[in-house]
Amino acid sequence: MRDIAEALLALLPADVGYADVRVVHRTHEQVLVELDGPGEVGYDDSLGLGLRVVVGGHWGFAATHRLDPRGLDAVIAQAVGQARAAGGGGRVALGPPVTTRATWSSPMVVDPFEVALSTKLDLLSATVKEASTAGPLVQQIEASVDFYRDHKVFANTEGALIEQTLTESGGGLLVNAGDGNDLQRRSFPQGVPRQIRGQRGDFATAGWEHVMSLGLVENAARVAAEAVALLTAPQCPDEVTTLIAGSNQLAMVLHECAGHPMEADRALGTEASLAGGTYASPERRGNFRWGSPIVSAYADATIPGGLGSFAYDDEGVPAQRTQVIKDGIFLDYMSGRESAAALGLESTGAARADGWQRLPLVRMTNICLEPGESSLAEMIAGTRRGIFVETNRGFSIDDQRMSFRFTTEVGWEIRDGKLGRLLKNCSYESVTPKFWASLDALGGPEEWKLHGVPSCNKGEPLQVAHVGHGTVPGRFQKVQVGR
Repeated sequence: MRDIAEALLALLPADVGYADVRVVHRTHEQVLVELDGPGEVGYDDSLGLGLRVVVGGHWGFAATHRLDPRGLDAVIAQAVGQARAAGGGGRVALGPPVTTRATWSSPMVVDPFEVALSTKLDLLSATVKEASTAGPLVQQIEASVDFYRDHKVFANTEGALIEQTLTESGGGLLVNAGDGNDLQRRSFPQGVPRQIRGQRGDFATAGWEHVMSLGLVENAARVAAEAVALLTAPQCPDEVTTLIAGSNQLAMVLHECAGHPMEADRALGTEASLAGGTYASPERRGNFRWGSPIVSAYADATIPGGLGSFAYDDEGVPAQRTQVIKDGIFLDYMSGRESAAALGLESTGAARADGWQRLPLVRMTNICLEPGESSLAEMIAGTRRGIFVETNRGFSIDDQRMSFRFTTEVGWEIRDGKLGRLLKNCSYESVTPKFWASLDALGGPEEWKLHGVPSCNKGEPLQVAHVGHGTVPGRFQKVQVGR
C-alpha cells in the first residue's frame, strides 16, 4: 500500500500544485442473532484509493479499486481533468504543510477478527435467550456485534507518509414488545435514531474485550422486561418541569447541539444545501453564550478507546484536543486544513473520509462534556417534581441547530426526590442556548462515560462516521416535556 501511494504521486503531471492519496483496506464483520431465527454473519472487504489534486487553484478528486498501472493512470487523468475543467484562477489555501512520516495502530487486548465465530454466536444467543424470559409480549429480539478494521496509507506531495490501522468493536441489543394496541422498544447499551439491522449499541476503538465489557447477557432480561412494562406505563405528562437526562441520552443532545454546529465547514456554508447552517457563525466565536457557566466541552481524538480516536486525520494532521465550549461560551471549531485556513486558524485534525471512495470532510471526533460536581442520585434527591429520561429514540432539529425535539425510549417520574412510575413516549423540546443555560447540575468524574456512536451521517453523497461522546447525567430546569 505504501508503494502504491508513492508510485501514484510520482506519476502526477507538473501542473499539479498539491495532491494527496489515501489507500484504504477496510474490513467489516457483523454477527446477528434474532428471536426464533438462525444467526446471520456478514463480511465485507474492500481495497481502493482516493486521489485529491489541486490544479489552477481548483480541486479534483477521483477514486478507484483498480491498483494496477492502468488503474493509477486512469484515476490521475480523472482527478486532474476534473480540476483543469474549472479553468484556473481558483485559490485553495491549506495552511502549514503536512510532512509527517509515521506508523500507528490502535491498541487492543483481543483481536476481534481472531475470536471464533462460535464464541460470538454463543454470546448473542445467550443474550437473546435471557431477553426472551420477559414473556409472550416480546415480539422481536435482536442482538448483534460489529467489528471494523481500517488499514490505510496517506501520502501527499508535501512529503507526508502515514500508515495507520484502526480496529473498532461493539455490540448491542434491541427488544420490541407489543400487545396489539401499542409497540414499545428498549435498546441496550444505547439507542439508535432509526431502525437499522445491527450496527447498534456501544462501540469503541478497541478489541473483543470491549464487547465483553458491555454486559449484554447480564442486562438482557431487565431491558426486555422494561419493554413489556412500557406497554402499560402512563404517558409522559405534558408540562414544563425539571428534566434529568442520563449520560447516554445527553450524548445525543451534545452530538446535535454542539458536535455538528461546531464543525467548521458547516460554519462556512458548505452544508447548506443538504443539512443547513449553524448558529455557531464565525463572528460568535469567543463571545456567544451557549449555556450555563458550569458547562464546558471539548473535542478530543486522542482519548484511548474513543470511537472518534486516531493518531492522524485523513489529511495527515495529528489528532488533538480542542476546547469548543468553555464556561458556557462557544470557543472554537473542529476543522480540516482548508476550513481552518479560511477562518485564519490551524487545522484541529478533524478531516475524515468514509472509506477510500469519499472526500475527507470535517467530522466530529470525541465530543465530551467536562464533568461537574454532582451525581445522578443527588440530582434526583434534590428534585421535587420532574422526569428522568434515558436512551435516545429519535430527534428533530432545525437547520441552524437551534430548536429541537428529542424522544426517548424510557422515562421515570420524579416525586419528592425519588424515582416514581415508569413513563412511556417521553419527549422534550427547547432551543439550544436556552436549554443549556437551564443546566444547574452535572454528574461528577466518577459518572463520566465515553459512548461510541457508529452512525453519524453527513455529506452529499452520504458519509457515515464513527464518533464518541464522553458525558455525565445533567439536570435542566423549566423544560417543556411530553408535548
